[in-house]
Amino acid sequence: MDRLNIREGAEVRSSDDEKLGKVVAFENNFIVVEKGFFFPTDYYIPTSAIASADDDTIYLSVGKDQALNSGWDQMGTVDEAYADDAVVGTTGTIGAGYDAAGTASTATDDVLRVPVHEEELAATKRTVEQGQVRIAKDVVEEERTLDVPVTEERVRVTRHVVDRAGTAGEDAFTEGTIEVPVRGEQVELEKRVRVAEEVEVGKEAVQRTERVGGTVRREEVRVDDQTVDAGYDAGRDDPAR
Repeated sequence: MDRLNIREGAEVRSSDDEKLGKVVAFENNFIVVEKGFFFPTDYYIPTSAIASADDDTIYLSVGKDQALNSGWDQMGTVDEAYADDAVVGTTGTIGAGYDAAGTASTATDDVLRVPVHEEELAATKRTVEQGQVRIAKDVVEEERTLDVPVTEERVRVTRHVVDRAGTAGEDAFTEGTIEVPVRGEQVELEKRVRVAEEVEVGKEAVQRTERVGGTVRREEVRVDDQTVDAGYDAGRDDPAR
């Protein structure tokens, strides 16, 4: 670690200039970076992944996402794939973010990204059974009458006065009875089954709009600036406020 000019408490930054944490210990060929805003636990970063270092800052040769997903949350073996990325000099290590003199080629302020969350409503639909329609048939008796025309024979007797000569035959002056049959129609009832109506049951989808609501949460960022502007007296009002 002395050869790499690394000290405990040094700040560790990724190649995309994200602050990852501080060095808290040394383990063989690893530096132990404390858990912080990005690291959920202590990370064991192999020295072969160090691109450059000075007394205060260590730059890695990998970005933040790669550092998080390289399995460095557990002690492992040294990955030599990063070994050629760092060249050790006398005043520092020449690598990402450093020039030939061993000083940082660019200087940026620490950036803390605070995620602001909010909830939104999302409606989903599912099919539920709302009941059923029951169709039943009952037998109902009722009295009905029919007017049926019938034909019957009736005897009509007509007498005519005649005056002509006759002959005395065997039936002359003989008593007797003549029967004349009289016919008529008689109504007989019978019942026949017929289909009088059909009930057709169908279903159709009817769309309607239903209003639903709920309580959602969101985060608001409140910045309490407690700094004192040295250009103004503390007892006077700041005209810029």
